[in-house]
Amino acid sequence: MTVESMIASLSQEDKRIAFELLWLSIERDVSTYTPPHWHGQVLADRLNNPPLEPSLPLSEAMSEVRRRVNERQSST
Repeated sequence: MTVESMIASLSQEDKRIAFELLWLSIERDVSTYTPPHWHGQVLADRLNNPPLEPSLPLSEAMSEVRRRVNERQSST
């Protein structure tokens, strides 16, 4: 079974949990993590074009993303 097929078989909630677990794993050993090349461009774009809205703490941002996803799911 490939990683892609394992991910495809997960529920949306399990995918979210897996994403959070993967992110925590990367954070624990940040010294060996090499971000993709395109991250530099995204960061440069964000620094050059800051959003008009204030930044949210991570927990609040995650809650906001979940709220938006739930709204989309309930409207379809």
